[in-house]
Parts: sequence; C-alpha cells; structure tokens
Amino acid sequence: MKTKQTRILFLTMALGVALPCLAQTPEAFEVRRAEAVFEELPVLNASEILRPEFLSGPHHKVREPVPTYFGANQFTIDSEFGVFEANGNEMLVRRINEINAIARLKEVSRTDEFKNALSKAAKSPIASAKNIVTDPVNTISNAPKGLMKFMRRAGESIKDIGNKSESHAAEGSRMQQLIGFSDEKRKVAISLDVDPYSTNTVLQRELDGIAWASFAGGMTVQLATTPLGGPALTVIDVTSSLNDVLKEKSPTDLKMMNRKTLRGLGAGDKDTERFLSNNAFSPSQQTAFVLNLKALNGVANRGAFVRTAGEKSSDESDAIFCVQTAALMSKLRKDKPLARLAMIGDFPICITKDRTIIVALQWDYAAWTSGAAGFTSDVQKLAAQSGENQNVFVALSGQVSPRLRQELETRGFTVQDRLAPGPLK
Repeated sequence: MKTKQTRILFLTMALGVALPCLAQTPEAFEVRRAEAVFEELPVLNASEILRPEFLSGPHHKVREPVPTYFGANQFTIDSEFGVFEANGNEMLVRRINEINAIARLKEVSRTDEFKNALSKAAKSPIASAKNIVTDPVNTISNAPKGLMKFMRRAGESIKDIGNKSESHAAEGSRMQQLIGFSDEKRKVAISLDVDPYSTNTVLQRELDGIAWASFAGGMTVQLATTPLGGPALTVIDVTSSLNDVLKEKSPTDLKMMNRKTLRGLGAGDKDTERFLSNNAFSPSQQTAFVLNLKALNGVANRGAFVRTAGEKSSDESDAIFCVQTAALMSKLRKDKPLARLAMIGDFPICITKDRTIIVALQWDYAAWTSGAAGFTSDVQKLAAQSGENQNVFVALSGQVSPRLRQELETRGFTVQDRLAPGPLK
C-alpha cells in the first residue's frame, strides 16, 4: 500500500508523530524511553473483527491480515472478479456491495433478454453514437444527421465529444451525457445501491454493458439487490434525498445545487469552487458531504471544513473521510446541540452550545501513538482557552484501543467509540 505526502491532513493523530519531538534532540536512551510509552499500530485478524457476511460471501473472501494505519483498516478482498483493495471499513462495505452488484450484472448479461437487447441496440439509429464515444475520428461519418445538429445546438464540437478530461471519469464523455446514456447508467447503478461514479473499474465496465442494452436496446432492467450493512453513515439522515438527486440530476446539475448550498451555509466563493472542482470527490460523495453539512443547520463556521476538504483531499479515501466525518457530526447534533466548528490544524471539531468540545472522528482503529498524544494536547489547550468548557467528548466511528481510552479518560475526556461500526462485529 503506497503512502503519499498529500495523504489527508485531517489524520492528525497518525501523521503529526514527529512534530513535538523535532524541537528537541534527546539522548538515545531518552528516545528509547519516549518511544516505549506509545503503542504500535497492530495488524488485526479479519476473522476476529468482521461480521461473517463481510468476512466472506458467495463472491468474495477478505484476507486475514488487516494492517491498521492512516486511521483506516486496510483490507484485501479476493473475488471471482479480481482482487480489490479497501482502505477503511466504509470502503470495505462499498467494495463488497459492488462485488455483489458485479455478480448480478454478469448474471443479467447471460440472459436471452440481454442478448436480444444488444442485437436490437446494434440496429438502433443511435448505435453509431456509441462508436463516436470510443472512436470519434473514424466513425463520425456514420453519425445520424439529427444527432449532429443537436450537438451543434448544444455547443459541442466533434473533437470534444469523447473527452472526459473536464469531468469525473465515471460520468462518461460529453457524448454519453448528451444522448442520455449517462442518465440510464446512473439509474442502473442506483437500483443496485452502488455509487454510479465509483472508482471500481470492473463495476463501471459491467454497468456500461447493461446500461447500453437498456438505453439503446430497450431492455427492462430489474436488478435490485440487498446491500450489506444497511444505510451507510455516509448519508445518515439524507439517504432518501441523496438517492433522489443522484437519480434525477446530472453531475452538472448536482454541482449547481451544491454550489448554491455551500454558499448558503457560509463557504466562500474560492473555497466552494476549489471543493467542487476537486476530483477526489465523485459527484455522489460531493453531494453527500454537502447534504450532511447542510443538515448541521445553524452551526457556524462550516465553511472551514469545506476549505480543508477542497484543499487537502487527494483521493477516494480522503473523500470518504470527509463525508463520514460530516455525517458523524450530523448524527451527534441530535443529542448534543452544536454551535460552531473550530479547527485544530486542518481538522474540524465541534463546539456545542454549552461549549463542550466534541472531537467527531471517522477512525477505524485508534491507538495511543505520539500523534494521538500531540493531538490530545492541542484539544486540551483549546478546552483551556478562556470561556471554553473543560468538557471534551471524543466520538469515534470505529474502535478505540484500551490504552488510548485509558489515556483520554485519565485526562478527563469522555470517550464513545463504535458509533458507526459498519462491518465490525
């Protein structure tokens, strides 16, 4: 598993390891003594931490060793469709649901109905449009004249119609969006309860095949599956509204909606545009993040989280961290009325109306490391500021090690973990 200098800076507990130490140059014995007080992140066993349905199923099996670093359990999944990596509990749930969706799509692709639909699609007037998407130069002469007139009215040039460079890759080319294929593909994915814009290339390939048979061949698609894990924390309290907007709105429409919402909750124009143009977030993740921030109605300084998400997120794991952290805040607001967000470095924390500090953290396995000690010190300093309540509540989605719990409780913190256990027992 590769590491990146750009790994999300929210992971202060893991990545702030050296900062307090570099200011001094202790003797070797002192270094060894200092190192001994901290925990080493363990390698967990999948069979011990996962519920049976996540450990293995008809189409997958999770490998036994589960390293724990960067705040996320690192899973490797073997399946009949290939080997998949999952960086964190939430991504594991997604990948397993996607594997099951792939199996369902392949099952449909073996039916006579699918084969007949493909045959019908090949004779469709829009069949050449599919070729234009993949090979615009060599097949442009076969494009229906009506389609070409439509493209000119839409302001699209021939050289751009197969271009995905200005959009998230899974959205499809401009041509796919123009002719309505992307809409059909999006609806197929949502019927399977998977992200239409997933980075899973195997899933995207299978979605393309079924969506084309439905779009151009008139096949009626009935694909519903039962996803593992129930409603994801990713969309806590906004599941219905998220599914509705994903089904009905194009990525462009989603961006317009999200822009309006972000500006309404106080994010600056520059921060809003940086976030909306950050391709670490798929359109669905972007929308889930915005909806969860919107659910924090009346909470001040939400724009600070938008700024950090846009500036620091560099891949899907970062996006999931942002979305789930916002979702966890949204979940906690019911019992602990929030007043505002504050920042410790690049990590957002919550201040309640009674000025209790809440550290709402999407974290799979948290241990007492030097980074955790440094972050804890920063939280204590914030709590000690004039006018702030000394109460600190640490809310984690995953598991806290016994040692970390002891260290936090010794300092007067209240700790609650497994608030979103996902696939964990």
